[in-house]
Amino acid sequence: MKPLVIVLVLLSRVDPALAGLNPLSSEMHQKCYGNGICRLECSTSEMLVAYCMFQLECCVKGNPET
Repeated sequence: MKPLVIVLVLLSRVDPALAGLNPLSSEMHQKCYGNGICRLECSTSEMLVAYCMFQLECCVKGNPET
């Protein structure tokens, strides 16, 4: 039981140094399609205009002109 608690405590901590090892971390919140941002999912106030790498969505605030 004690090793399980230790493992859970270690997994619950997020090490910022390891963030660079995640391929999504470099793509998330990257600029796309002019003034858009790559996200996992667009919010209701945003519009999906394109797709980024790793199936991320390129979202633009409001209703962009076509």
